[in-house]
Amino acid sequence: MAFELSERFETAFNQIHDKLCDYANENNNHASFTEVLTKAKHQYPLIDPYFDLLKQCSKLRNAIVHRKIKEDFYIAEPHQEVVDELETLAKLLSEPPSALSIASKPVEFFYLDTPLKKVMDCLIDKGYSQYPVYHEERFIGLLTDGDIANWLAENIDSSLNISSNATIGDIFKIEKKAHTVVTGKDTSVMEIESIFKKCIEENQKLEAIILTETGNAAELPVGLISSWDLIRMRTHTFPLLKHT
Repeated sequence: MAFELSERFETAFNQIHDKLCDYANENNNHASFTEVLTKAKHQYPLIDPYFDLLKQCSKLRNAIVHRKIKEDFYIAEPHQEVVDELETLAKLLSEPPSALSIASKPVEFFYLDTPLKKVMDCLIDKGYSQYPVYHEERFIGLLTDGDIANWLAENIDSSLNISSNATIGDIFKIEKKAHTVVTGKDTSVMEIESIFKKCIEENQKLEAIILTETGNAAELPVGLISSWDLIRMRTHTFPLLKHT
């Protein structure tokens, strides 16, 4: 077809527009692309790296589509590489990565009666800073390296010995669910970022998100996401469209 690339570009752009309307909770018939893009960006930080790119795509789309000489006759054709990149972006936004894809895994977890020495050995051997804690097969909170350090500072003797009877329960006096969220492993990265963003806006500290099979706290963890996992998450790059 003479204008296959323009049609593919328009299709990909419309797919992105539809998805942004979903993210922004707007009706596609009434909201402009820039409006829903801006609103979705504030709701889902993952969109931020592509904000300027998408604004440029909107200008290109307007030039191609709104200036048709007649039906099915576009005034210009975008380059193949531009279309390929826009289609990739449409797929990324329509099918964002799952939370499990960016999570730290496998997850080391313990029970309240786990000897503290075992935790210390794990801390030294693997260097993890966060450990989900379970009681009666249910997640009750997160044990951090800071919790361990504070307890040791108060309870280690002058010979730097730790009681052989000490358990996680000695450190973990209270449930700390307020600092964690449990969700299913198939939750999207978009939703994960939204959870962190909401906690920040409500001035609540969120140490980690625990991933289980279905999001039930009675299930064992299959992944753990910290704010650092989001920061180091690799995003796609679109070198051509950046200069559209």
